[in-house]
Amino acid sequence: MTEFKNTGQSWASHVDPDRETLARLLHAGTFATALVAVGDPWDRVGREWEAVVVASLARGLAALDVLALPADEGYPLIADHSRSELIALCRRGAASGVFADGPPGVRVLTSSSYLLVPTGQWGGYAAAWLSRPQAGGSRYVDPSELREALLSAEARHAAAPSSC
Repeated sequence: MTEFKNTGQSWASHVDPDRETLARLLHAGTFATALVAVGDPWDRVGREWEAVVVASLARGLAALDVLALPADEGYPLIADHSRSELIALCRRGAASGVFADGPPGVRVLTSSSYLLVPTGQWGGYAAAWLSRPQAGGSRYVDPSELREALLSAEARHAAAPSSC
């Protein structure tokens, strides 16, 4: 995983970091991540937010591919390689209702939660930027679109012939 630019490469290609990136993330040091109260303005985000956590990381990345979400436009997206989860930051109050009834494997972190976030350019193994927020405010992932993309990606996967 290198800094992801909109090169036409799929988001799903970032499930497994290459050796160099993996070594950098594993040995990032103490200040590569910070525990932050969800909703508090921090770093480049600068506005109140909540987080949608999608298990597994591959499933979340497949949904980003369905969305065709540009990686270089400041959508704050975090990979937690230790738990194999995608974390998408959304505008505060936008995701709770959208994901109240599923799909399974998705949870919303609101103001009563804490989240490990990357600091600096890369972050660490448990919280690495896939797409960093831009200075002066971020574009947030739309939770309704993310939900539909998850369902669409799952339907495509279910319809695909298995290769056994």
